Formats: sequence, structure tokens, C-alpha cells
Amino acid sequence: MTSLRIKVCGMTDVDNLLDVLDLGVEAIGVISCPSSPRNVKVDRVRTLLDAAQSAAPHAERHWVVRDVPVSTLDAALASGLNCTHVQLHGPYSEEAAQTVTGHQRHAVQVHPVDSPHCPPLLPGCQRLLLDTPSPAGGGTGEAFDWTLFQDWTAPSVEVVLAGGLTPDHARDGLSSLPSWIGWLDLNSGVESRPGIKDPHKVRAFIDSLSS
Repeated sequence: MTSLRIKVCGMTDVDNLLDVLDLGVEAIGVISCPSSPRNVKVDRVRTLLDAAQSAAPHAERHWVVRDVPVSTLDAALASGLNCTHVQLHGPYSEEAAQTVTGHQRHAVQVHPVDSPHCPPLLPGCQRLLLDTPSPAGGGTGEAFDWTLFQDWTAPSVEVVLAGGLTPDHARDGLSSLPSWIGWLDLNSGVESRPGIKDPHKVRAFIDSLSS
């Protein structure tokens, strides 16, 4: 399980972000979604991503968006927003993915898993994130039924597992995952409060992967 890479999402505070990066995670995410308790406005997203790039240049920097107009995505990326990936939650179309890739960023498609069927991939998306279904588009703190994807043929892109992951999952459940899942997305399961990660919980998760 040590080959699984870790992204910590829902970062809102620079000092907290730096503490998490010090643990050696491979990616961080900052969310822009008006209905989320972890919502960060674009100007603040810029500050967080710049801090991440300075502290850990090789770590991926994900801008996670929902209900953000494509025109806003386009303007932010054109102005040099320092993300490496844009994670598209909700009913985004091929236009959004093409906007992201047109600015030399990687597009991540999000799929709320509520059936055993593998979704069609939006053209241009280079990663697929599997999450717990919710009206708000994630952040439920709950895992979904992992048996729903056990019989899938390996998707043609990298796959990320999200949905209420905690150190308990790392100890007890991840050994049953298919080999084509390469990333784990941590958020509410390693928080002290919404938007603030507990470095001890993140460390416990990392340590459990290698035990």
C-alpha cells in the first residue's frame, strides 16, 4: 500500500497547509464552492497555492471547483493562478475540461459513485476522482460502498479514491482496493474542524499505510 499517493484537500490556512506539506504528502487541494464550509475565494486561493509552490515545488496543487462559472475558471487560469490541476465537481462539461487543459493545467473529473457503472470520461480529463454522492458535491465525511467499483475494468486515466477517509480506513480497508487506484484524497476525516487539518491525523494515516 505504500505506492498509494496522498492528496489533502480542503486547505484554508497557510500555516496549516505548510504543516501538512511538511509531512510529505504528494498533493494539496483548495476548494472554491460557495456552499462548502471550506470555500476559499479566488484571491485567497492564489495566496494558498503560491505558499504551497514555494514550500514544496514538486507537490501537486489542485484548485477544486463547484458552481464556479467556466468564464471565472478561464480568467483565473489566464491570470496565472498557480495550480497544477483543476478538479471539476458537479455538472461541468467538455468545455470546462478544455478550458483547463487549454491553460496547460490538468483536468480532474469527479464521479459520485452510486452505481456499479464506470462513467464516461470527459475528453481532456487526465484523472478520475471517485467520491461519495451528495447534493453539495462532496465533503460529507462519509465513505461510499467500495464494492460498486470492484468489477470495473481499469480506467484509462489515474484514479483517486475520496469520501470520508480516516486513519481507520488505512489500517483496515485499503488492502482490498483494486490496483488501479493510485491516489487517496483526505479531507474531513483528518480535520480538527472544517478547513483545518490535524497533522497528527494525517501522520497517523500515512504511518498506517506503511504498517
